[in-house]
Amino acid sequence: MDNGVHKAGSGEWKGSEEYRELLELGQVLAEHDFSRNTYQQAVWSKVRSRAGKVQAGSRRNSSRSFKRPVMIAASLLVAFAVSGAVVKPSFAQEVLSRVLQTINLGHIIANEMDPDQIPEIPEEMKGKIYDKDGHPVVSFAQEIERGQIFTADGELIVDFVDGKPVTQQEQDVLDKEKAAGIFSVKTLAELNKYAAFEVKLPEYLPEGIAFDHGELYTGKDGISSKYVDLIFTSEKKGIKFWMQQSYADHETAYEMSTDGKIEQVKVNGIDAVLMNNKSLDWEADGVLYSLSTQGLDREEIMQIAESIR
Repeated sequence: MDNGVHKAGSGEWKGSEEYRELLELGQVLAEHDFSRNTYQQAVWSKVRSRAGKVQAGSRRNSSRSFKRPVMIAASLLVAFAVSGAVVKPSFAQEVLSRVLQTINLGHIIANEMDPDQIPEIPEEMKGKIYDKDGHPVVSFAQEIERGQIFTADGELIVDFVDGKPVTQQEQDVLDKEKAAGIFSVKTLAELNKYAAFEVKLPEYLPEGIAFDHGELYTGKDGISSKYVDLIFTSEKKGIKFWMQQSYADHETAYEMSTDGKIEQVKVNGIDAVLMNNKSLDWEADGVLYSLSTQGLDREEIMQIAESIR
């Protein structure tokens, strides 16, 4: 029906390019029975998030930790679906049955996964990933949990993008390119000259923590106005605190998964997601806020967030 509405009699597409891509994606997914009712919404939310998040790799940090087995399984499912590859219904159901709960805030989706149940890898990946001894990996329970997963050439794999493994060497190159494309700004006033939204600093910070500078991303089209990373310094060892703020739209929407705990909380009366009592994500007035910490307790995290007004 949508296809017909947005095409003229000649068959020429008249809708937006973004909607056309989503329609094509829907047509691909419609051909696969990921299982009835229970899993369809979960699959769609994952695919929508993966397809729309252009700057997935820019969130939060410079260092990348290896994903736990169940996280790799989920990312592979989404990657295969987006690329149009055939994913067997049994694998899709196996992965999605591990989703204990999902919190959907609109442009932010958080999933809590069961860490104790690990699915077999899909047939499409067998023979493509190996353990440290060069043996093909056939189960997510093998060596993967300790990060020991390699290519046939013995290169360490740190992630999967669109169903393809990303090696440590490739990730190092990407990190260098990212670092080279960062524009550093020292003051809030200057940040707001470039950002497409009003950047706000928390009025409350725990003792010993202070705002240092903000970072924007640059590319061939100049400075991106949609993302701002806020960098804070700490006088105390073991305490870390950083934040990203972004303009809320389909491009900046993102999804998070953890085999820890997620909880829906309120920040100034607005729904938010607290993950592992370490990070807090919410949306307010057209801006996405992502606050990550180390060494701070739950009360301090909530107090910091609620002081952003």
